[in-house]
Amino acid sequence: MANSPLSEDLKPLRPPPLIIPIPTPTSSAILLPSLMAMQDDEFQANTRTSKRQRVTDGDTNSKGTLQCQVCYRSYDRADHLNRHLDSHATVTFPTPPDNPSLTQPSLDADPQGANQFCVDSFPNIVNPDAQALLNLCSDGYYQPPGIPSFFEQIMVSEPDFIAMETSQAPLDLMTWMPDIDGLGEGDLFGTDFAPTIDQTFEAQRVLDGFFVGPKDPISKESLESAQLQNRQDAARMRHAIFQRSPWLWVPSENQHTFSEDDKIILDERNVDLASSPHEPSAATLSIADRLSPQARDRVFQLVSKTAQSQISIPSFPSADCLDRLIKVGIAKRTETDAWIHPYSFESETARPEFLTALIAAGCVCFGIPSVSRTGLVLQEIVRVALGRLTEHDNSTIRDLQYLQASMLWLDIAAFCGFKRKMEIAESSLQPLVTALRRAGKLDKVSYVTTAPAAHDSEDILEKKWHSWVEHESYKRLVYHLFEHDIKMTQVKSRNPLTSYAELTLPLPASRALWLAPSAEAWRTRLLNTETKDASTSLRTLLQDDSAVKCLPPSIDIPIARSAYLHGLAAQIWEHSKQSALFENGTDASSQLWLQSRQQKLEQCLQNTDFTIENSPAIACVFHQFLKVSLNVDLDTITRFAGKCGEEEAHHAYTQLQTWSSSKKARTAVWHAGQLLRSARSIPPYQIRGADSFMIYHAVMVIWTYSMMLRDRAIKTGLNTPAHANVEAVQKEKTPIIFLDDQPDSNQETANAFILTGSGVPCLRIVSDHSQSLGSPERHEICSVKIPSQVMRVGVKLLEACHPNVPREKGPPLSQALCRLMEELGGLR
Repeated sequence: MANSPLSEDLKPLRPPPLIIPIPTPTSSAILLPSLMAMQDDEFQANTRTSKRQRVTDGDTNSKGTLQCQVCYRSYDRADHLNRHLDSHATVTFPTPPDNPSLTQPSLDADPQGANQFCVDSFPNIVNPDAQALLNLCSDGYYQPPGIPSFFEQIMVSEPDFIAMETSQAPLDLMTWMPDIDGLGEGDLFGTDFAPTIDQTFEAQRVLDGFFVGPKDPISKESLESAQLQNRQDAARMRHAIFQRSPWLWVPSENQHTFSEDDKIILDERNVDLASSPHEPSAATLSIADRLSPQARDRVFQLVSKTAQSQISIPSFPSADCLDRLIKVGIAKRTETDAWIHPYSFESETARPEFLTALIAAGCVCFGIPSVSRTGLVLQEIVRVALGRLTEHDNSTIRDLQYLQASMLWLDIAAFCGFKRKMEIAESSLQPLVTALRRAGKLDKVSYVTTAPAAHDSEDILEKKWHSWVEHESYKRLVYHLFEHDIKMTQVKSRNPLTSYAELTLPLPASRALWLAPSAEAWRTRLLNTETKDASTSLRTLLQDDSAVKCLPPSIDIPIARSAYLHGLAAQIWEHSKQSALFENGTDASSQLWLQSRQQKLEQCLQNTDFTIENSPAIACVFHQFLKVSLNVDLDTITRFAGKCGEEEAHHAYTQLQTWSSSKKARTAVWHAGQLLRSARSIPPYQIRGADSFMIYHAVMVIWTYSMMLRDRAIKTGLNTPAHANVEAVQKEKTPIIFLDDQPDSNQETANAFILTGSGVPCLRIVSDHSQSLGSPERHEICSVKIPSQVMRVGVKLLEACHPNVPREKGPPLSQALCRLMEELGGLR
């Protein structure tokens, strides 16, 4: 046998004269080397034809004309049968365990139909040698070499992309599965990279030498043709997974703006705030404005004029229905950075494009599929209408409502889960950035201080208030745009369009001032607020790291902290690109500068206190995501998963080999686990944007680390624990590190894992959302050493964030990411 070190020393023997005793666990280690010596090249080459038999026409049960006499599968073409028989041609014997008390799991099913084998298939065997081999296989010491799969091909020292068609049964994620032990430094891909518990043993490869004689060898040309075809099919299948992912969009012929939805159907009974579990608006916010029938008609006119005959409108919602949707669209903005002022809004004077954008924003917050679809149609209406508006009147690009409407539809489409809309939104951010930059709204010189006086008349006070609101609206819009741009940069892996260094405009005023319901209330609060540090900007915060810890009360502290975090994110992105450029260089000064820069960024993130107790859960997710990004290149992770094909996956694998055994890898994995913990604290139904991508990337980092762990264990021949249940795990002396635990609960073991790699890293598979009331949180334990279980963690987390909602009715982005993780988890 080619892979056996004994095949060169022992001369092949003809098997029939041998008398082999029935093996026992203690004698198996002595017996196996003798069995391996029986496989000579001539014997292997002459086995195929005897195992190939043409099915007669009278066989009504046959599905093809050629049949394998090993597993009785039928084929129509000889090259397909030859390719199948090649899987019966070679055998690799792993060394059996030294401890005879170690039992193997029960084996009663074969996930690969071509490798089925059962002792009962040979009831008339009387040859004692053959019976001994069958008993040996029944003892569970023989592990069959699996057909090379995707990750088994790319994770080799030199690329050898020869893929065979294979099927894999779903893994049992309720238990811990055993790792593959005792393979040494041989070819990693002679065995399943992620074996199932019910994997059967294919001993027929050895038995062929006992029961068959020499036959015609397989054609070399047929083998090469079959290998080429399999290689192309496998690459096409894996790349197709990412073709269906949210990243890649290939425009099809006749696809246009309204090809996804060609009608507006909105049942007003579904627009009920009380019946929606998504809490679409805050109960404490009261907006006095009310949409009039005339304003409703202006919205309808815009929709019908823009869509023309491309969509049908059987009926249009009433003014009351649209008024509820508009207020939901405004109120939803106040939950985060509140960049649309609710109390100065007037629907009578508002642009119809702005009103339609608010209606669309309100629709997507309800979580009802029919309402959400209407919102996406209206989003397209707004996008097209704004483009036509600027063509007719160029001055509108300086209008605040035009800019706000543009930001609204970009927010809706950027993470909606529809690839066409997402790509268009990504490419349409540049005009908005340019409009604000050329208007000078990114610079402090465009903003003047507006202060009321105690003796101001009512008219003067009202004018000052509206002027102040307009300036503040620009500030909040710019910082919201900056954060949107940075999130797109991080999760879409593209360069930012804005720079933290150019944002010299002052930070927005405090939330109390911003949400003052009237001019009089605004004057009262402003006169009682200290405003000496009103010129604080993002640039000043980044220049002095300590400034973020002592922010003045006159500014919006949550926005300031969030802007500072996104400024660090931009610097981390720059650092990652510079690391990719100089990482393998020979310039010592560049290497030293990169290390120093990383330490500085780590210190800045460490000094920024973002916890569930003092910050929104979404901000905590982003904070942990930046710590992950600082310790691993996410683009390399996605390439390893096969986004760019097998060759790029192999190149990424070679880069990740060194990383996977480093402190940086364990640091990235720890913070990825902390990201998942923070994500479980996000209120139900609220994960629908960039946070979904961050959860996906965190899971991919842990999954990649899991794949590399398994690869290293197999190559070095290290035994790894095979736990069957949670109780067995807890009895182990090796400490368990839950990556998604509270840091304070296992800080010592976590530090030991990060520094030395000690302990068993685990995750929790949570089925219920942490915010669910009336029932305790239920979870299963997931070993990080089982890659497909790691993918299960991400899928269950996204599903749990939308309780009582079937996946097919959940957010399209969550559906797409769940399918992607499931398909990648199914690859080996």
